[in-house]
Amino acid sequence: MDQETLIIRIRNGEDEAFAQLVNPLIEKGYRTSFGILKSKEMAEEVVQTALIEVYRDIMSGKDIIYFSTWFYKLVSHRSIDAWRKKSREKELPLEIDVVTDNYNAIESVLQEETELEIKNGISSLDNSDYRNVLILYYYQELDIQEISILLGLKSSTVKSHLRRARHALKKRLIENQFIGVNPQ
Repeated sequence: MDQETLIIRIRNGEDEAFAQLVNPLIEKGYRTSFGILKSKEMAEEVVQTALIEVYRDIMSGKDIIYFSTWFYKLVSHRSIDAWRKKSREKELPLEIDVVTDNYNAIESVLQEETELEIKNGISSLDNSDYRNVLILYYYQELDIQEISILLGLKSSTVKSHLRRARHALKKRLIENQFIGVNPQ
């Protein structure tokens, strides 16, 4: 049955139609969310919240043309929002297990600081499209075409956003004196 018919049936109060509409999409939505959040519980919560939002939008009469694309985009955006919230709340853990090799301990701390600085740099970018593309490309490990479909953008636009986002992130890291400038 096509999506338009199912949406009409949902608006007429048929709960089974909602299950038929969303069940085929839930697994991929979960994988998308988990890829961004790296947390089973948070991914499940995001998908559950997205399903509630989907139901409300359908019942309010929102015009949804490409339902599956819209659903994945919604899950992706809600996951990115949750990731941002989590990264703002997360503090750098200062607990270090007993390590016999000081070099490894220093490397571990530096790596954690670097990851935190990069996440903070991404979160502080002014353009949300740049943030989304960076997160999907580097943390979700989606390719340009997948990001293009997910965000509803042309591949060339995704490439442009990715290039500009990298430049903006580099500039932000230089401003915060996290990385130095090569005098060449």
